[in-house]
Amino acid sequence: MTLKHLLLLFFIFCFTSSFSQMILNRDTSLTISENGIAFSSAFSGGINSGQFSEIDLNLDGTMDLVVFDKSGNKISPFINDNGNYIFSPKYRSNFPKAHDWMLLADYNCDGKNDIYTYSSGGMAIYENTSSNNLSFSLVTSLVLSDYGSNNLNIYISPVDIPAIADIDYDGDIDILTFSILGGFIEYHKNMAMELTGNCDTVAFELSESCWGLFSEGLNEYVLNCPNCQCPPIVNPNTVNSKQKHAGSTLLAIDIDNDNDMDLVLGDVSYNNLNLLINGGDNQNALMISVDSVFPQNNSNTIAADMHVYPASYYLDVTNDGVKDLIVTTNSQNNSENFESCWLYENAGQTNTPDFNFVQTNFLQSDMIDLGTSSFPTFYDYNNDSLLDLVVGNYGYHVAYNDPISSLALFENTGTKDIPKYELIDRDWQGISTVNLNIQLGLPALNISPTFGDLDADGDKDMILGDSDGKLHYFTNQSGNFTVAAPNYFSIDVGYFSQPQLVDVDRDGLLDIIIGEQDGSINYCPNSGTATLAAFDTIIKNWGGIDVDTNYISNGLSSPKLIDSNGIYQLFVGSYTGTIYQFTDIDGNLNGQFSPIYSTATNLWDGGKCAFALADINNDNQPEMILGNLSGGIAYFSSDTLLNDTTTTNILNNKQGNFSIYPNPASSKLTIESSEIGIIKIKNLLGKTIYKSIKSNYLLEVNTSQFVNGVYILQLNGISSKVLIQ
Repeated sequence: MTLKHLLLLFFIFCFTSSFSQMILNRDTSLTISENGIAFSSAFSGGINSGQFSEIDLNLDGTMDLVVFDKSGNKISPFINDNGNYIFSPKYRSNFPKAHDWMLLADYNCDGKNDIYTYSSGGMAIYENTSSNNLSFSLVTSLVLSDYGSNNLNIYISPVDIPAIADIDYDGDIDILTFSILGGFIEYHKNMAMELTGNCDTVAFELSESCWGLFSEGLNEYVLNCPNCQCPPIVNPNTVNSKQKHAGSTLLAIDIDNDNDMDLVLGDVSYNNLNLLINGGDNQNALMISVDSVFPQNNSNTIAADMHVYPASYYLDVTNDGVKDLIVTTNSQNNSENFESCWLYENAGQTNTPDFNFVQTNFLQSDMIDLGTSSFPTFYDYNNDSLLDLVVGNYGYHVAYNDPISSLALFENTGTKDIPKYELIDRDWQGISTVNLNIQLGLPALNISPTFGDLDADGDKDMILGDSDGKLHYFTNQSGNFTVAAPNYFSIDVGYFSQPQLVDVDRDGLLDIIIGEQDGSINYCPNSGTATLAAFDTIIKNWGGIDVDTNYISNGLSSPKLIDSNGIYQLFVGSYTGTIYQFTDIDGNLNGQFSPIYSTATNLWDGGKCAFALADINNDNQPEMILGNLSGGIAYFSSDTLLNDTTTTNILNNKQGNFSIYPNPASSKLTIESSEIGIIKIKNLLGKTIYKSIKSNYLLEVNTSQFVNGVYILQLNGISSKVLIQ
């Protein structure tokens, strides 16, 4: 028998036997277009409140880009490929977990940017310890400063952005941050050079309590405040130096090439950036003027106008050796979403910039960004036997008004084996104009769709969940959906209903399960008939499920009940972005479901996740579209082995549950499972090249002598693909 025939038989065996599991790999090969133009980075995941920093991710000597999205605490790495930024999520796992803010700067002068991030009313520092691979090591979980009588943490609010820069030009990184009382900026001088002559020491002291001798309050400034005493304030209702600090963003740059740091500030309640010019020097700062329309420095440039709470970042993103200006919002919940990353290209020099406005959607124009939040589901809208994609959202930003919630329709224009999607309508069925909130006569927010035939007419009807915890029923009339019952059966689960139509009790009638804000799941059995559904009962806390309770009270559960070879498995998205798995559902609808450790939790692409599962490429395995808080989507296929993958095994049987990492592997892989048994690794010819008894929770396998390629790993007969490279 030839090698070709052996491979064919092997893959036939895999496809017929692999119903017992899904192997999901992050996949960027799926083509998605809008107006005939393909998104070059479709699955980058959206950006709401981006914070931009430079770092060499792949250690090739070229600075790449990392975007930390405050909305969902999402880290998005981008490789700089000759000036093109390529989304590279495989580097995400190299970063420590961060929340609220994350900035990168070289704290120890080794040429590698380190991590500064929020921690317990202050900040932590992680050293970039990269050698052969990107890596970080915690230096301190809370940076202290000498306040004169004792050492206290440098206070930095979680809603602020501090300035992290060499303020006194002595070679080490200092910190500027607003006092906890507000108004004045504290200057925490890094004493590393003074104490040791080197940068690699964390030693700060409070050098000045009102750096720059100015006071800030509600987007206005009082200059000339010697000894932190400001002159009389013209309008005491406008500026109050004693008021508690509300929120500001800081960027320290030398904008006039005079060897001292000027300051760019954004205020939490305003839309503009202010540039404060330092008329002193790098030892004694003195702010002498305020430009409230920064960076409107010539006729080609517009002032920053970020609706609320602008933040600024200075880094070279045009690959010309000169730093450019990125303006975003630091507002977690009131972002311009898909137009929240303004790029000003610097036509001058880093210390004498000439800013020219380029676009409002830097990086975002290349990705699918549906505003805030995305709730995907598959549905064949045109009856061509190809599954299309419908994605709801919380909404698109509207200044000084409620967001506009809608459904986006992606038509599958490919084939049954090779799907391809075209975004043909961002407000499909005109949902944004339908007054589903019958009490206020307004459209609903946070639209989450599900489809199923509720009237036995052969086509699928639609139910939408909303932010008020209600459901709304639409009948399908030749492809057009008509609202038949807003506030369907008066179902109200509290807030943020996430429904799924599914035959839970297997009686031939579609029931409804509904996720909600508190993380639990509601079950509404259908007590009607095939032609007239009836949902008059709500079973709360179904299965005893309450996701994310260990982290936050708002779990935002998003359930999907999946029939896998006649056995129900329940997967639940959550506020943190974790996907939970539960079993023991069939024959136990009134009992407690069993949570199982599942490597489905490795599939993470941002907070507030929701997902859709279906076989869209005719391989007898389901694929996944995963939505997130930033309004983006990610794609995971079950049969693609790429260099840039996140691999997950989701098993139907909790007794066969195990995870493998890293995958792809190079010199070593680890098998993690509570099971004991026999481990076998086979090549594609079916030959066993490794065999061992697994007697502990972890088993490490030396793969350094393996030939690069695809292998099959088996634990007690359960198989999973492994890539050695």
